[in-house]
Amino acid sequence: MIHRPAYIPLHALREIDIKSILSVAFPFEIDNDENKRRYDEIKRQYDYHNKIYDDLKTKPEPYQVYYQGQPQVQHRAENPKKYWEENYAYRPGPTKSQKYIEKYRKDGFKPDELKLYWNYQEIESLHKKDYFNPTTDTDTNKALEAKPVDQRKNSGAVKFYQSGIEDAVFDEELEDKQIIVLDFADERMPGGYFLENARTQEEVILFNSDGYRALLDLKYQTMDGGYILPQYGLAYIKRVRFFQENPDQKETLQVRLTDLIVAACYDLSGADEGLYKPPSREDHVDLYKRTKEKFRAIVASAVANTEGDGSNTYLLLGPIGTGAFGNDERMIAEIFCEVLNGPLMGSEKVRNAFEQIWFVSIDSLHVFEEVFGEKGKHDPSPKQ
Repeated sequence: MIHRPAYIPLHALREIDIKSILSVAFPFEIDNDENKRRYDEIKRQYDYHNKIYDDLKTKPEPYQVYYQGQPQVQHRAENPKKYWEENYAYRPGPTKSQKYIEKYRKDGFKPDELKLYWNYQEIESLHKKDYFNPTTDTDTNKALEAKPVDQRKNSGAVKFYQSGIEDAVFDEELEDKQIIVLDFADERMPGGYFLENARTQEEVILFNSDGYRALLDLKYQTMDGGYILPQYGLAYIKRVRFFQENPDQKETLQVRLTDLIVAACYDLSGADEGLYKPPSREDHVDLYKRTKEKFRAIVASAVANTEGDGSNTYLLLGPIGTGAFGNDERMIAEIFCEVLNGPLMGSEKVRNAFEQIWFVSIDSLHVFEEVFGEKGKHDPSPKQ
């Protein structure tokens, strides 16, 4: 497999994006003068620090994998090989996922199936000549030229579906549709605690699909052995297969093709699970503004990668960040409502770029129904 260095859209990077990148390198509590001193020191000792970087990038997150109560590997072992994660799928969810990967994605994902977007500004420019990554987004550029977003006049109906995402994608209504699924992702580890058999939305997606291989391909082929989701951006994965086993039917394994938006919300829990310093919970204006930046990029990525004019495209979103990360569900619903009903990517109302938008969750979506209902901006017959 060919190594593909990450594409940096210099035309789209803003001051907040640069600061976001630097915030990962420098501690939050250090003042600007100290950061400047350290930055100057790095420039003077580039070779020394580059050696440290090469060392650190081979040392993944320091957590232990257990099988039947016994530790199997310490993930700070010396000289770990690329894709070591695939050799430690001991627990039920990872084991099931590995079976699918071996059958359908043994050779990994293709370069044009793995897209990394830094922010909304980059996505908004994808229709312009020489303003896109030719390796990953030539198809996107051509599609946006052929079907400009302002000419897409679809239903844009918003519905609510209380179910696990692994079941929702197999709804009969979605047969032969383009399905785009939002993955509530971990921004610092591929799949979060996937190997630990955790049961958050992202892990459930990966247990029931071949998507974990895509995240590992991003890590090893695009990110040089590290892993990071841009604070105001995301990864977009084409052609992820979901699987559903039905032992009572003739065809015991159903397969459904989807695209996956891999994006993270701020961790407001105080557990510091996020890669970036989150806004203060008390500063509602800043929190709302920065979360909206994320959601604009999420929706725009789906618009940019829509097939045709969007009349066959279903976007599956959900209450991202409202579980362990502690984001207010009403705020998340209000931001999605504002983004979907506002102008984006050249459209007057971006929801009309899609045939339907579903909000999917195993928990009640009453707050989302209420927020969209207050504005009269959802389908009158919610999907149950």
